[in-house]
Amino acid sequence: MDSKAVNKEIRRTIWPALKTHGFTQVSARTAWRHGDQKIDVVNFQSFNSYNADVMGVTTFSFAVNLGAYLRYVPPQWPPTKIKDGVPYPAEYECQFRGGLNRAISQPKNAHAHVWLVETDGRNLGWCVNDVLQKIPEALAWFERLESKNSVLRILLEQPEQMSSLWGFGNRPSPHRSYLLGYVAMQLGNDALADLEFSNAVASGCYAHLFSSVSGARHRAV
Repeated sequence: MDSKAVNKEIRRTIWPALKTHGFTQVSARTAWRHGDQKIDVVNFQSFNSYNADVMGVTTFSFAVNLGAYLRYVPPQWPPTKIKDGVPYPAEYECQFRGGLNRAISQPKNAHAHVWLVETDGRNLGWCVNDVLQKIPEALAWFERLESKNSVLRILLEQPEQMSSLWGFGNRPSPHRSYLLGYVAMQLGNDALADLEFSNAVASGCYAHLFSSVSGARHRAV
């Protein structure tokens, strides 16, 4: 059993299913769906030997991470991977992050978000097929972030939930103010945008990007 066998099963089972929903670009462990406003990311996370030992799983086990990269929010840093001018953000580079939990029972596995693949690989197909059944849940997660108004409501009203939606910071984090400023600006809510940009400027966290509200606004041009 090795990681190549896991990659092969993902390629055989998951990528074709996601392709029918617009995830046309894939690597061994990551799939991307590019839209005009947002890039959706599905990633199969592996574990090195240290982390696997700490968690009590094998190095062939995996988690499934979701990411939504808003193209209308200027990035603090550009994605690591850009090909022919097109960004291919890693899941951890997305402004909104989430993940799936397995439905199958694994008594030896205490981590709901991890699919434990046995050393001999006898349950690999079972694990990957469980992820296949979770695709509608993943698509619904992405749909929540489809409209700018929905994104604004989340940023204004919802705390981070590490079990389902995180990455944008809790109030009064500067990161949330940063995101709120640009989303509000996109929606024409200038008063809210300027208030949040002021909070971001005051935090000092974005001095490498801008030092004023007008500077923040200029980055979106």
